[in-house]
Order: sequence, then structure tokens, then C-alpha cells
Amino acid sequence: MIVTLNGLTLNDPNSGLGIYLDEPIDGLGLAPIRTSTGTYSGRDGGYVGAQFYGMRLITFTGSLFSSAGAAGVEANRRALIAAASASAIALTIVTKAGNSYLINCYIDSLDIPVRKSINYAPFKLTLIAPDPTIYDNSTGGANTATVNLSIGGGVTWPIAWTPVVWAPGAQPTTINNTGTVPTYPVITLTNQMSSPMIMNKTTGQFFTLSGLTTAAGDIVVIDMKNRTVLLNGGSILPYMTSASTWWSLVPGNNSVALSTNNSTDTVVATVSYRTGYQGI
Repeated sequence: MIVTLNGLTLNDPNSGLGIYLDEPIDGLGLAPIRTSTGTYSGRDGGYVGAQFYGMRLITFTGSLFSSAGAAGVEANRRALIAAASASAIALTIVTKAGNSYLINCYIDSLDIPVRKSINYAPFKLTLIAPDPTIYDNSTGGANTATVNLSIGGGVTWPIAWTPVVWAPGAQPTTINNTGTVPTYPVITLTNQMSSPMIMNKTTGQFFTLSGLTTAAGDIVVIDMKNRTVLLNGGSILPYMTSASTWWSLVPGNNSVALSTNNSTDTVVATVSYRTGYQGI
């Protein structure tokens, strides 16, 4: 298993760095489950409420080695501290089977005790992942899909017989989430739109910006995971209706539709997402 922390490679004999990991690595299985429970008053038993995944703790133990003696071990120590001290850590893992994964983390603790040996130092690194999903980092793991305005096809009635014009329809877009957990997309709406609504028809959930009108070249970015919505970089959260939800793409096929209040709108949606898993 090869691990990288913001580009610093661990456990790879070909990297030229003597930073190696012990096995097993804790925290890469199923994330902790948050459960609300209670006991019934005056009778046997109790109840279990809704369950959600909690934050993920990932613990690495290993050793720093160097044939260059104390100077080499110190260089590896500084490199590990620098990689782990960043405000956000992109943790990538490539298994022996060749599968590549991405986890977004922050440092929880790092301990590198000083030993008598000048060629060796043990370490323990604990990372915390607020998002418990482990994402596919292989080629094809990051995906985009284009969603055009959903409009009905046919002819306008009553018919003006000279000429009869057939208008093509635009159907919802099918997006296949090949992961094992729901994944929250980033949706980019570009160009002219009036009260746009983007809907996951598979789950029945939608997101509407009521009263919003934009011009050609404007860009609206809806981040379903971080719950932000921006127009050309500025927040427009007040346009979100109370019935809207921050929806996800469930595992399997999702039928996604885009609609507005004006038939002359030219908006196009780009849905960006990364497939994810419950564990490795």
C-alpha cells in the first residue's frame, strides 16, 4: 500500500524516502456510526433514532529510516511534519491491487519520539476526515454530466397550419453513481436563467432558486456537500426556497432534470461528482 500526504509519498521503496508504515492501518473500514438512542419510560425496551456516519479517524504508525544517519532522519522528520501540518490534507491511497482512493483530512496529532538510534525514528500520525466517504481517485473516478433544459416536444396548439413546426424535446439526463454511498455533486449553471430548478427525479428532491434571473455568461455554482450557492463568486443563498433540499446522487441511476420559468432561457447545467465508498 502506497500512501501520499499532500504529495509526500510514504511506504514506497522506489520513492527514495525512508518513510514506511506498519500494518494494519486503522480507520479505513466503515466509518463510526452516530446513533440517537433512548429508553422507554414505564415499560421494557427503548428506541433507536436515525443513524448517520460520523467523522473518520485514520491512524498511521511507522518509521523513518535513512542511511545518511541523523541528517537523513531529520530531513524525513521535517518533510513529514510539513506535509501533515497543512490546513487541509489530500490523503491518497493506492492498494496492492492497484485501486486508488482519496480522503480529505486534517491533522489530529503527530508524534515522532527521539530515539538513541541516529538512523531510525518511529512515528504515529492521526488524521481526522470530516467527510467519512472514501472517494475513487482512479481514472474515471471524477465525473461530469451535462443536463440541458427539460422541455416538451411536439407542436404548438392550436396549430397554425402554415407552416407546422415540430419542436424537439429535451429529456432528463441519467447519471450513474457507481459507488456504494450517496455522493453530493457540485452543479454549475451557466448563461441566462429564470428561477432555475435542478431536480433528482429518482429521489424526488429538488433545488430551486426562486426569483433569480441571470444574463448570458453568468455562472451559478451549487455545492450540495458544503451547502453553498454562488453567482459569479457571490452568495445568493436567500434565493433558495424553503422546500429545496441539498440532494445527493444515490448509488445506481439518477434521473436529473433542469427547468426554468422562461422558455427563452439558455442555461446549461454541468453536474460534477466523484464516486465514493464506505470503506476500503
